[in-house]
Amino acid sequence: MIWINPDQRKLQRILWRENMDEPIKTFELSTVTYGTMSASFLATRTLKQLALDEAENFSLGSSVVMSDMYIDDVLTGAETLLEAKELKNQLIDIFAKGDSSEIKVLGVYWNPKHDCFSFRVKIDVHELNTKRDVLSTIARIYDPLGLLGPVVAKAKIFLQKLRMLKIDWTDLLPDTINREWRQFVESLQIINDININRLVEQPEVIELHGFSDASQSAYGAVVYYKSVTSDGRVLVHLIASKSRVAPTKQTTIPRLELCAAVLLAKLVHRVKQALKLNVTNTFLRSDSMIVLS
Repeated sequence: MIWINPDQRKLQRILWRENMDEPIKTFELSTVTYGTMSASFLATRTLKQLALDEAENFSLGSSVVMSDMYIDDVLTGAETLLEAKELKNQLIDIFAKGDSSEIKVLGVYWNPKHDCFSFRVKIDVHELNTKRDVLSTIARIYDPLGLLGPVVAKAKIFLQKLRMLKIDWTDLLPDTINREWRQFVESLQIINDININRLVEQPEVIELHGFSDASQSAYGAVVYYKSVTSDGRVLVHLIASKSRVAPTKQTTIPRLELCAAVLLAKLVHRVKQALKLNVTNTFLRSDSMIVLS
């Protein structure tokens, strides 16, 4: 938890009573409270200051806190098991300095034997569904790296359709919409069969290949990693992707293609920062002549 300066706690006062017969009590929230406008910034800023303060003692962990954290979640890795253990210990020590007894590590399922990421999505198929049920199901698809980009994009498009139809949270979906949703939910079981390599080697040649595309419904970007080892082995695998639902306001395909290209440029930049490798070449591709010109 993050303590608020005592002089500013009066700005977080709340009025409370259990029932109408009791007198009103005044409380002051003494910590950063989730839901306030500044909570996200204060949490991030506190962690970065803690990392700066402890950089001399825990250089490895400090760099991870500075670049590989979102609020209180960590998404990072290491070249070897020994380095990973040292990183874990340093992170624990850093957060202990900030009086945080435990941390939550952000991630997906990892198979150490095959060194790959996998997914475990438990989906319940209901005969009848509401808008709230749809959102609850979508929230279970946990994909911080964008490895399931097409699946997540389709789910976002469906949710946007419900908003455009002005369906309330507790209203049952119309029959045709409900049938479409059930088909989508049933297909989600395939996610549990997906495995994606985790290891990013450091060979002689490293290339990043990015692709962007757009449709009337959504646009997205994806980045692949290609490595060539000294013995001529070529390895290619998915690194990350991003997708966005197209605005409800009518937008031209060329404009959406440009949005996809911008999304790709930002994604590649972020991937390079995260990999911390000497990338030999970077190739970005689009099938839009307007983007290429």
